[in-house]
Amino acid sequence: MPFPDGASWNLAISGYANYGSSTDAVGVYKLTLKDAVMNLNQNTFSTMLILCSNCRWMDLGRQIHGQILKFGFGSYVFVGCPFLNMYAKLGLIFHAKGYNDEMPERNVVMCNTMITGLMPERHGMVEESKGERFHFLDNHDFRANVEWDGERGS
Repeated sequence: MPFPDGASWNLAISGYANYGSSTDAVGVYKLTLKDAVMNLNQNTFSTMLILCSNCRWMDLGRQIHGQILKFGFGSYVFVGCPFLNMYAKLGLIFHAKGYNDEMPERNVVMCNTMITGLMPERHGMVEESKGERFHFLDNHDFRANVEWDGERGS
């Protein structure tokens, strides 16, 4: 491909990541950083964070976190959800919570991602997950329903 654009780079990264060639996805990401940094976008970073979550690559995930902040994508909700998920899956709940608390904009997907990260089967923090739900809802114009052991939230 003589002049790949952002969509081309993202397609290659996503394709490798989704079809089991994680190391190739990282290789394409590194090429993008080296040769086409202007093509990095929300999709690139979201895909890479999901890949780091699934592969349990904490070091690479933290590097990508730094790159996201460097390139100014840290406040995007589309990137924020994979951040929360990655940190929760890696057992870094307080990193996830800190990032969640610093986000200038949150939505119900971020709320659910944070609650899921705190759930008992992951980290035994069911009471904190209930509190997070109510804290989040107090500060937003919508309501979400979450169930704990068959108990319906409102």
